[in-house]
Amino acid sequence: MIVRISRKPALVAACVVSLSACATGELGAGADPSYTASLPEPDTARANSDFTQSDYRISPQDILEINIFGFSNLSRVAQVDGNGRISFPLIGGVAAAGRTVSELETEITRKLAAKYLQSPQVSVFVKESVGLRVTVEGAVRKPGIYALKGKSTLLQALVMAEGINDVGDSAVTLIRVSDQRRISAKYDVSAIRSGQLADPLVYGGDTIIVDESLGRTGVQVLKSAVPAMLSIGAKPW
Repeated sequence: MIVRISRKPALVAACVVSLSACATGELGAGADPSYTASLPEPDTARANSDFTQSDYRISPQDILEINIFGFSNLSRVAQVDGNGRISFPLIGGVAAAGRTVSELETEITRKLAAKYLQSPQVSVFVKESVGLRVTVEGAVRKPGIYALKGKSTLLQALVMAEGINDVGDSAVTLIRVSDQRRISAKYDVSAIRSGQLADPLVYGGDTIIVDESLGRTGVQVLKSAVPAMLSIGAKPW
């Protein structure tokens, strides 16, 4: 028996190889000059070298743990409302959003000392924070909202989302709110990995978007089509 193999699958395989070569070299050394190496710091962080609770600025919906030393009946967990305020015993509403933990501690201390307590010792801890989370979406293996722990970079944030998927582009958009304006910049992940570009810091409230690569999407479509086409192409004489 003579078996004839159609040449079409071979042509398809050649297309796959060709597209793969294009997909793996979409950016890298010849990166688009419009790609940005930096963004201004967001409204949720101070411009200094340490990214900790001390420089984090409280956001609406954050959950705060507030303790008054020696007065456990006053200590409580409070959520910042949509207007950026919390309600606290004796002193009522207090503006929290936009302040650091230290600034809020000072304000609560001032209001309690004015009428109610002598030299109160107030401590505030950000228990859950919207502002310390980063959103990763698009062509990644596990899109979602992730909590930042200390300083985190763009590559580290992508790792939390389990990396760029098989159809993802190395072009990544980082969106941030700074000076009450929504701004964005593009980064070439391939250039960052190769050391050509610095790995930028990401901050709470940032959004990272990974677009799909047209070339890689085509490769995946063709790869899934090849086995079926091969079985159809192998026909007895």
